[in-house]
Amino acid sequence: MHILLVTSYYPSRDAPITGIFFHDQAMALYRAGHQVGVLVTPRIGATLETIRRSGLLALRSVTRGDDFLEFPVYRMHWGWFPRALPPMAATLVATAGFQAFDQYCQAHGTPDILHGHNIFYGGYLAARLRNQYRIPAVLTEHSTSYLEGLVILPGQPQIIRWTLQSIDARRAVGSRLAAAVQAYAPEVKISVLGNIVNTKYFYPDGLPPAPDPFVFAMIAQLKERRKGFDVLLKSFAQAFKGKNVHLHIGGHGPLRPELDRLIAKLGLGDRVKFFGLMTREEVRNMLRRSHALVSSSLVETFGVSVAEAIACGRPVVATICGGPEDYVTDRSGVLVEPGNVDMLAAGMQQMVEHYGRYDPEEVRADCVNRFSEDVIVRELVTLYQDVLDKQVSLVTS
Repeated sequence: MHILLVTSYYPSRDAPITGIFFHDQAMALYRAGHQVGVLVTPRIGATLETIRRSGLLALRSVTRGDDFLEFPVYRMHWGWFPRALPPMAATLVATAGFQAFDQYCQAHGTPDILHGHNIFYGGYLAARLRNQYRIPAVLTEHSTSYLEGLVILPGQPQIIRWTLQSIDARRAVGSRLAAAVQAYAPEVKISVLGNIVNTKYFYPDGLPPAPDPFVFAMIAQLKERRKGFDVLLKSFAQAFKGKNVHLHIGGHGPLRPELDRLIAKLGLGDRVKFFGLMTREEVRNMLRRSHALVSSSLVETFGVSVAEAIACGRPVVATICGGPEDYVTDRSGVLVEPGNVDMLAAGMQQMVEHYGRYDPEEVRADCVNRFSEDVIVRELVTLYQDVLDKQVSLVTS
């Protein structure tokens, strides 16, 4: 099967983790023997990165990246427009997308199916391509905007509704997100299909972390307040005053100075350590060196770092914030109310006090059984085939 992913962003050299779950899906389908390609809608950051690396004279309206050798990744470098005017942005993205699609098809043939990720604007473009070229298309939504109440710009509800109605099948990575998106088109069906977790890469290394100190890990860029850093630090200080428990945070961003001041105010000293921007290997190593992961997010649609920790056999303390509650069980961790300092402190204390009850292989099994490559690829291929069969049925009827 020839599958073309149409994504709203995608990993690059400067941003190797951005959209990594899109790349994981593409790689999984490729490893399963399918022909795979990727179209990435315009992102000003990716265009600036291209200019810095190759120079302005090398820039084209569409470029094929050289970061990925297994399958082609085409990035659009025009059609970007300020977010404040979604209808104009959608029109420009569609025009740029038709050009990119033509280039892709000339080099690699016409795909059997399109898979758009995020309505703004990968999913929207997939729907436009579907209508223009009569190629079946499916959608997966990942965006937290629906849960944060950020769908507020003029024209956004109409674009969402049109895309949902135009696409052949719809999925969201979490149950709460599915309900929030479906509110824009109640007559359509949106099912839940989580992200792929590379359980062949994220797995226990067989070496338990040193018993002392007890180490919590947190993986998050220091740029989004919805990650609940202030709640985490206050909870950590409340729960472990004078105790040899440490917190390691992987990520960097503009909130770092503010967090440093809070750490000093709370008297946490060197028990909280930042590790900056991390590669995927460094993320895996941090998870393996830690006893548990803590996620204090106010909003998540899936919770990639939570699932990756579970895949490494590490239990989690996570908030009921839209994603983790779909798959974290008593066997793999503790769930607490978001934004609640006392509850998060109690949850972390419970993790430390009862850590021995968590068996790494049992913790990991929850993730493997739901989100491993084999499981998700099987569901995706079944979805694609159902959509293709319905098209054939419509043509022959």
